[in-house]
Amino acid sequence: MREALTSLNHVHSATLDALSMAMDFRDQSTSGHSRRVADLTAGAAGRMGIKDLALVQIEHGALLHDIGKLKIPDSILWKPAKLTEEEWRMMQRHAEFGYEFLSNVEFLKGAAELVYSHHEKYDGTGYPRGLRGEEIPFGARVFMIVDTVDAMIYKRPYNRPVSFHDAAAEVRRCSGTQFDPNLIEPTLTYLSEHIPEDRIYSEATCR
Repeated sequence: MREALTSLNHVHSATLDALSMAMDFRDQSTSGHSRRVADLTAGAAGRMGIKDLALVQIEHGALLHDIGKLKIPDSILWKPAKLTEEEWRMMQRHAEFGYEFLSNVEFLKGAAELVYSHHEKYDGTGYPRGLRGEEIPFGARVFMIVDTVDAMIYKRPYNRPVSFHDAAAEVRRCSGTQFDPNLIEPTLTYLSEHIPEDRIYSEATCR
């Protein structure tokens, strides 16, 4: 039985990694992003005391956070210009689409909650439900910090990468509005120890 469960877990992990790779291939600006943020989010949450199934669900949710974008039309996802108001409303629905998809899979129901909540903000101004404070699942609150830092220190079409120190300063500036003030320092400390050294120091090294 133990061997069968271990084998099943390996199948699950391989399937989820394949899905995350499919997302990264489709959104070519984020190569490797899904696995990076999954590992870092799970690592930070684990250091803060989350373990066992709860930690696995956080890792899975972080890995598949953008799976709902598979339902977003290419004309919107790849549009180089600013989105129209209608297009932005469609883009925002990717969190809802992802939740609908994952909540139908028994072993991903916990992960679905992170996917549904990963664009909520601590002050209640996020989407899609306008959750506030601890109404937002713990894993999603950690993920938002990790995801923001990752987006800033790696090159994207819409931004020039900055150093980790600059990204951390921006996260701290948004304490209590976008991010949970109680989770910022533990998460940033973990990130400072686990992201590549050439992303830490100067903006010039990240170009």
